[in-house]
Amino acid sequence: MIVKIKTHKSAGFKKLLNYMLFDKDRLFDDKGKSFVISHNLHGKTIDGWVKQFSLNESFRKIKRSDSTILTHEILSWHTKDAKDITLDKLKTMTNEYIRLRNFNGMFLAIPHFDKNHYHVHICASGLEFRTGKSLRLSRSEFTKLKKDIQLFQEQRFPELSHSVVDHGKLKPERMTDKEFQYKLRSGRDSKREMLSAILKTCYKKAISRDTFFELLKDCNAIPYSRSGIVKGVTFEGLKFRFERVGFGERWLERLEKNNQREVNLTDIRVRKNDSKKEITSKRTLH
Repeated sequence: MIVKIKTHKSAGFKKLLNYMLFDKDRLFDDKGKSFVISHNLHGKTIDGWVKQFSLNESFRKIKRSDSTILTHEILSWHTKDAKDITLDKLKTMTNEYIRLRNFNGMFLAIPHFDKNHYHVHICASGLEFRTGKSLRLSRSEFTKLKKDIQLFQEQRFPELSHSVVDHGKLKPERMTDKEFQYKLRSGRDSKREMLSAILKTCYKKAISRDTFFELLKDCNAIPYSRSGIVKGVTFEGLKFRFERVGFGERWLERLEKNNQREVNLTDIRVRKNDSKKEITSKRTLH
């Protein structure tokens, strides 16, 4: 799941709520049902919600010209998971997101669907409910939020496997947020994914570091060095460290071990053959 939080310095609640409720992309099922999650809000009208958001802003303790008045938060899922997504699943994950985000906040959430892409728009006050305390997240808190909601998704709805992205240390089978967004927009594999596939193919064929690097060159993935040590490749005009695409030093060390094992086996075979020839030669002489 991708989580985006856009901050706004002006009170544009009405404009955002109108879009969320009445845009053509609002999601309805085949029975004409949708959902609206209103957390620490009551009523069912935009004007009523706007008044409540505005009233909450009056509790702000520290007022600055660049204060965040509202946040527009978006939860997104990959198009390949569309067949496994339902309104109930979206609602469940959105409620859990709100709980993890800050249960004391003011949130209004509505699902949308566009180009086979499920997402939920959330309008939130920049403050907790009537405490005057900012709803702001630090970078580490935001990272933790993304990891926690994704863990919930993986445990509760493991079938949404294409919507799993990496919010921390990169793994070869995971995508970064940026790459996930690129796939949502274009439907194409990212350069890192393409390179990862090339690396895996070349690795399976290689018997040593040297042959691995030569195979990569044949695929237009040119190895580059730092301090005399190959650290990664240049591919499609970009540099990629091996670690970034899941090929750390241990993978290259394994190639060397396999190569050395092959050399040792070859040496043993040669000695055995020489020994057999010597025995055959002695027998012939006798």
